[in-house]
Amino acid sequence: MKYLNICSKRTINKDAVPKTIFHKVGVVKITENGGWFIQLYQQPDVDFQIFPSQDESLPTIEA
Repeated sequence: MKYLNICSKRTINKDAVPKTIFHKVGVVKITENGGWFIQLYQQPDVDFQIFPSQDESLPTIEA
């Protein structure tokens, strides 16, 4: 099984110097059988499964 971290990003200004902080909020689990699951720490004991899009256009997310 492979795990990927899910983090939130926050930029703070300390002494007029921007500093970026990442907080770990969950993980993506990839199983040997090819399944993808998300576990979010805000919702314990809940696994969200990830599926590929079925010919649907995805919304554009701008950072």
